Order: sequence, then C-alpha cells, then structure tokens
Amino acid sequence: MAAGRGLRMKSKTAKPFHHLGGEYLVSHVINSMQKSGIEEIIVIISPDIQKNKELLKFTSGFSSEIKFVVQKTPRGTGDALLQGVGLVSDCDLIVVAACDVPLVTSNAINSMIHDMNSGNSCGQVLVARVPDPTGYGRVKVDGKNSNVKCIIEEDDLNHNDKDINLINTSWYCFDTGWVRGRLKEIQQSKSGEIQLTDIVKFSNTSNIVSHSLLDDHLEAIGINSKIDLSKAEKVLKDRIGKKWMLAGVTIIDPDTTYIDSSVIIQPDSTLYPGTHLKGSTLISAGAMIGPNTIIENSKVGAKSKIISSHVSDSVIGPDVVIGSNARIRNGTRVGHQCVLGNGVEVKNSTIGEETKISHFSYIGDAKIGKHVNIGAGTVTCNYDGQFKHETFIDDDVFIGSGTMLIAPVKIFSKAKTGAGSVVTKNIKSGIAVKGVPARPYDREITINQKDEND
Repeated sequence: MAAGRGLRMKSKTAKPFHHLGGEYLVSHVINSMQKSGIEEIIVIISPDIQKNKELLKFTSGFSSEIKFVVQKTPRGTGDALLQGVGLVSDCDLIVVAACDVPLVTSNAINSMIHDMNSGNSCGQVLVARVPDPTGYGRVKVDGKNSNVKCIIEEDDLNHNDKDINLINTSWYCFDTGWVRGRLKEIQQSKSGEIQLTDIVKFSNTSNIVSHSLLDDHLEAIGINSKIDLSKAEKVLKDRIGKKWMLAGVTIIDPDTTYIDSSVIIQPDSTLYPGTHLKGSTLISAGAMIGPNTIIENSKVGAKSKIISSHVSDSVIGPDVVIGSNARIRNGTRVGHQCVLGNGVEVKNSTIGEETKISHFSYIGDAKIGKHVNIGAGTVTCNYDGQFKHETFIDDDVFIGSGTMLIAPVKIFSKAKTGAGSVVTKNIKSGIAVKGVPARPYDREITINQKDEND
C-alpha cells in the first residue's frame, strides 16, 4: 500500500519514492516480497503518485509485471486494500504491507506465511516487541491463546495501554476470501476513514486473527519522518556491511562505509573509510577502494585501486590505478593497467591499456590508444561553444605537458607534442610538433617509448 500522503516527511517527494540504501522505499517492500516467492504484486497508489514522473523509473526496475490500483480518495488503509483485493487472482493467501515499513525481510514474510498455514487463523499480524513503542500502534493479545484482541493507534491509547511494547508493523497475511468479506463490514471512523486495523474487531471463535513475532525488532522501523529515514538507513547500512564481510570483503571501518543494496562486491576486495558505493556498481575481486571515494553505477576491474576519487557511469579495467582526486564519468572506459593520477578528469572517453595520464589533465570526448603518455596540464578542448568534438590519439603517442588539443583533431601513432603546444591540426604518424599553433620540428623523429618519463 503506497497511497498515503506522507505529510510528516515535509517533502515534495512522495513517501514511496524517498530513497533508502539507494532504492525507493516501495522497492524494498517489493524486493522482499519477491524474494519470499510472491509473484503477483499489486500496488495501491494515490492520484498524485499516478502522475509522478518517478513512477516510470520505479516500474522500470522490475522485470515482472506489477499491477497498479489508484485509490482516488484517501479514505484509509482498509479502503486502500479494498480497492486492490478484488484484482487478486485465485489464491488462498495474500500478504499486505505498507510501503513505509521497508526493512522487513523475506525470512520474516515466510515465517508469517508459515504461521498462517500451520494455524487455524484467518489472518496474521506481524508484530515486534520494541524498547520504545512511541509512535506505533499497539497490539493487544489474548493471554490464553495469543490471538490478537485489538490494534490500538497511538492517539487512541488510554493511560494503561501506553505501557504495551508489542507494536503493529503494518504487515499482514490474510485468507483471501475472508478478508474480502470482512473489509466491507468495517465502519468508517470519526475522521471518515476505513482503517485496516479495525478488521481485528471481527475476530471470534470462527474468525481468529493471530500474530507472528519478528526476531529482530529493528525490521519494524516505520518511516514517517526524515528522522525515521535516518534510523532505517543506519540499520540497512549495518545489514549490508555484515553481508559483504561474511562474503569475504574487507571493510576497514563499517561505520564510515556506505554501500547501496544494489551493489555487488567480489571477495578479497578492500573498502577503506569514507567509501560510498552507489547504484548498479560492481567491484571485482581484489580491488582496493578508498579512502574517501565515491563510485556509482560503474564496474571496477580486479585488483584495481581507486584512491580519494569519484567514478560514475564508467567501466574501469583490471590493475588500474586512479587518484587521488580524479573524476571519471559519463561512459568512460579505462583499459588494463592504466594510470589516471592526481587531479585527472576523464569524461565520455575510451582509454587504451597501459596509458598514463598522471597529473592534472582533462580528457573529454576522446579515444586514446595503448601505451600513450599524457603530460601534466593537457586539455582536450572539446567544446567550441556550440558543439562537442572528439579527439583521437593513437597508440604509442607522447603528449607533452600543457598541450592544448583543439578538437576535432587526430594524432596518429608514435607522434609527439612538445610542452605547451596548441594542436589545431591532425598530426601524422611519427611526427613531433611544438609551438602555438603546433608545427613540426625541423626533422621527423621516432619516439623511443622506453626513454619516456611519466
């Protein structure tokens, strides 16, 4: 259920589309359901969310079909479920969840379903026993048989009920036929809403609602404010960090290392403090990341080292060294054993294997070959004020420090530019140029790459 207005978030972003661990809140709920084996998923949304541009991004993240039902008028959680339950195909049980309780795991869902199947109840309420129940609905349980007597919202608690520390997680499992009938019998509250929690009031000897207790009460964190979001972020961060450490990843300081739930890390990688791994990132075996490094939506090859740098939307080959303070972005591909050093920025470019760009250079919209050496302060001048242009640098080229390459321009194999050159025309293979604008030396030379200095 994702139709709530989320006013306490104090944000223009709809609550289901707030991010937790790099994913939408509603995505976490759906992921847990799918991992538990639930195939048919129906999301109840509001008219505002139906028009939200984030909805398209959300749906593109799931391969299986998800049905959407619009709750045209915000009339409570019971009415929201009533809008969707009629679309459920023939099945014995349904699982119901609020999008703002995103940390419940597939194990907890399966345990709740198991309790439902092994008992004689018509419904299960997933509950948690918490040290501080403030802000949550309380669950009263019959002491004789552990069936749920009622669920009381916090605003309706009397003095004695406030000490109850058994809370409602807003996750449920119901007999499909039973819940269809009972939802129609719930009366409107004083505020005009139909509350799903009132379904428990119909419990009797033939309509029992029982409960399933979470092993870890932290899974029950509900998101009603940015403070709650921060608490959930910490729990998820710790969960993800433990998962990867158990899988063979070294995390030097888990408290200062942030890994999105969608990231994949191979064994024997090392993450240093201040590392942030975001989006669809893959860190290959033996890589060393950090300290103070951000990598998002990128692949990093085996045994590569990225130090105090920012890499986004790029592919880094194996045995590459990047940093410090490098910026690699916008579809860049870096080949095997390259070095991209201090203050280097590379954008939308391909860098061939064993190429070195060691200091303070900008490479944009370029194709660079193998065994190229680019000196400090080199710039590919790719923008003419209206259009972007490409620079091509062939294998075994030497680019002197402070060279300006005015794109579009091509420099062919074993050519060389002197320090401070401004290259405005193509350079033929084996030719050395210098000056402003760059012109050939008096004689042609052949570059001996073994004598080059980085």
